[in-house]
Amino acid sequence: MHWSAVSPHDQGTWRRYAVALALFAAGCASAPPPPSIVGLWRAQEIAGSPVPGDARITLSLYADGRAVGRAGCNNYITSYRQTGDAISFAPAASTRMACAQDIMTLEQSYLDALAAVTHAARQADDTLALTSDAGARILFHREEAASLQDARARGIDFRAAGQEPAWIVELKLGDHITAMLDYGSTSVTLPTPRGETAADGTEIYDATTDTDHLVLSIKSKICLDAMSGEPHPSTVDLTVNDKAYRGCGDWLD
Repeated sequence: MHWSAVSPHDQGTWRRYAVALALFAAGCASAPPPPSIVGLWRAQEIAGSPVPGDARITLSLYADGRAVGRAGCNNYITSYRQTGDAISFAPAASTRMACAQDIMTLEQSYLDALAAVTHAARQADDTLALTSDAGARILFHREEAASLQDARARGIDFRAAGQEPAWIVELKLGDHITAMLDYGSTSVTLPTPRGETAADGTEIYDATTDTDHLVLSIKSKICLDAMSGEPHPSTVDLTVNDKAYRGCGDWLD
């Protein structure tokens, strides 16, 4: 419709309608999502106190809401919910090892602070600040393994590794599975079938070619790396041509 085809009164009505519609559309436009906080973070400061260099306090956040880490002495597991910059953590369950009293005190301070967190902000210098309503802050620095960063950059969806003998498996959903076995001396690549879920929640990927058969089983159960002691959210069983391997794995975001 041309403006000349309507009266001045109608022209004004249409203009007001167009402005209102534009404002409504702008108000309904979704805000950009906050930067991802998925990954491995190491605590640098808890409630204003620096974390000693010889104390290792970590937080690994996963896209499915799981969180695991080391609290100084013990490993812990929890879950989190995030909506925009709002975040909350469920009560953490941890192992029951005993360490020096100063480490145990630091550990309790960290777990208490984590339980009180209500806001998350990933900052420009690649630090993560978790803050409570009272203003207490836990400051983390990104510390993800280079192997996971590289796998994520290549579009890998799941990566697992184990020891004795060392092995790695990488899964790209709808594409392929690659297993590097026996310290890298053997490598097999197979197309990935659709995964199946067992009654206990274990995800199973079974792939076969004319020469190889691979079964990858991923269970949502905390797993400690045999070399570093770092916790991972998935326990993995891998069978390649009837040879069995066990290790730890991570879903990548």
